[in-house]
Amino acid sequence: MYPVIWRISETMAIKSYGVAIAVAFVLGILLTARHARKVGQKFNDFVDMGFWVVIAAIVGARVFYILFNLKSYLDHPAAILKIWQGGLIYYGGLFAAVLTAIVFMRKRKIPVWLGGDLIAPQIALGYAITRLGCFLNGCCFGKPTALPWGVDFPPACGAGQYVAKLTFMSMFTGQPMAEIHLHPVQLYAAAANLVIFAILFVAWRKRRFDGQIFWGYLALYPIYRFIIEFFRADNEPVVWVLTTPQIMSVVLFGCAVAAWLNLRARGVYHGPPLTPPPK
Repeated sequence: MYPVIWRISETMAIKSYGVAIAVAFVLGILLTARHARKVGQKFNDFVDMGFWVVIAAIVGARVFYILFNLKSYLDHPAAILKIWQGGLIYYGGLFAAVLTAIVFMRKRKIPVWLGGDLIAPQIALGYAITRLGCFLNGCCFGKPTALPWGVDFPPACGAGQYVAKLTFMSMFTGQPMAEIHLHPVQLYAAAANLVIFAILFVAWRKRRFDGQIFWGYLALYPIYRFIIEFFRADNEPVVWVLTTPQIMSVVLFGCAVAAWLNLRARGVYHGPPLTPPPK
C-alpha cells in the first residue's frame, strides 16, 4: 500500500487518502457545475455550494466517527484532527452535506430536488475515488479471506494492525496462522459505486420528475452498503449480526423509497420538455 505519495520532510507528507478526497471533491464540483449550466442553472452557484458542502461533509463524517469512538478520543483528544489517518463515517458526511446543500439552494432559489438530481451521480463517483484512497491508506479494511485476490497489508496501517491482532490471538487457539489476507473491500466499494454512478448517469436522460435521481441514489447506496458490511472487519455488530451502518442503511432505504414515490406522485419537473413514455 502507499499511504504516503510524497514525503516533504520528516513531519510533512502528501497522503494518498487526502489526495483521493481532494480529487473526489474537485472533480465532483466541476462536473456538477458543468452539468447544471446545461440545464439553465448558474455554474458559479454550484461551485460556491460545492465549497460549503465539502466542509460540511468532512466535519459531519468526522463528528460521527468521533461520537461512535468517543472513549478512544477522550483518551487521545489530539487525534481528533488527524483525518489523514482515516476515521470518517460516510453517513455523517452525507447527512451534513445534504443539509448544507438544501440550505444553500433555498437561499439561491435553486429548485432543491433538481439540484439533488444534478449532484447525486457525482456523489457516487466521488465515493468510488475516495475508496481507492482508503485502499492505499489501509483503512476501512475487510475480513480474512482465502480467495486468490486477498490482500496483504503492511503492519503500520489499520488493516495491518488488525492482521497482527488476529495472528497474535491465533497463537492461543492451537492453530497459529502463518499468513492472513484480507478482502479488498475498498476495491469492491469503488467498483460498486462506479456501477451506481453509471446507472444514475444513464437514468438522468430518462428523468421524469425532480428528485428521481437523488432519491434513486439514496436507495441504491444502502443496498450496496448493507451487503459490503458482511465483508468488512472494522465495524462490530450491534444488533444480532448487523452493524450500525447496516441498520442505518435499512432506515435510509425505506425513507428513500417513500420519498421517491411521493415525488413521482407530485410530478414536479424542471428540465427539457418531456417526451411521452413508450407505450
